[in-house]
Amino acid sequence: MRYVAHECGPSLQSDLGHWIDASPRFASFVAANQDKIRKKLSTAAGSEGRLDVRAELHVAHVLLADRRFEVAFEAYGSHQAGPDLTVTYRANQRFNLEVTRPHAGPDVSRLAGLIAAKLRQLPVELPNALVIAGDGLSITAAQLSDAWRLLKTRVDSRDDAFFGRRGLIDARSAHLQLLRLSGVFVLDEADAPIFWANPEARHPLPSEVVHLLRAHD
Repeated sequence: MRYVAHECGPSLQSDLGHWIDASPRFASFVAANQDKIRKKLSTAAGSEGRLDVRAELHVAHVLLADRRFEVAFEAYGSHQAGPDLTVTYRANQRFNLEVTRPHAGPDVSRLAGLIAAKLRQLPVELPNALVIAGDGLSITAAQLSDAWRLLKTRVDSRDDAFFGRRGLIDARSAHLQLLRLSGVFVLDEADAPIFWANPEARHPLPSEVVHLLRAHD
């Protein structure tokens, strides 16, 4: 903890230390990725950026509580757009998780922007889910569905400027990226997890994986 979080505040250090003490598997994950984690925390943009990294580590901690999951951190490399976590379930089913943390209230417009900003990091070959992580999020599955419909409307109206501001080339590329999104989890530290499944996903998450992830809190 002291090595990877040497520049972080006491609260984040305390959380990370507690997770390491409570989970030998998470401790091994941190040890295996200590240089990546240290760099990511050290270069994060202020306290908000470090809390974003904390969210990624919290998701890894939750997953590693189940021995059926193995977790790789930034398996696609840190120098290209790729998901934060690549997860293997029962040694033969792989999927990606991109983690984000909202910095403002969870209205539908902001959720649509949050999802759009992460689409460029979803690879084509595996199921990909976005994890919205935080405390007291109060996000519902209905809001996620409404956000998806709003994104579809922006794609259909060819709102290239909206998607360009979120790192995508244009509305057409956003449409292709939306097909790579298997669904969205909400991991609220104050509530039970929820999941919204993308009805147009090319690679849906296996139902057993969804059930297990929704059962973790």
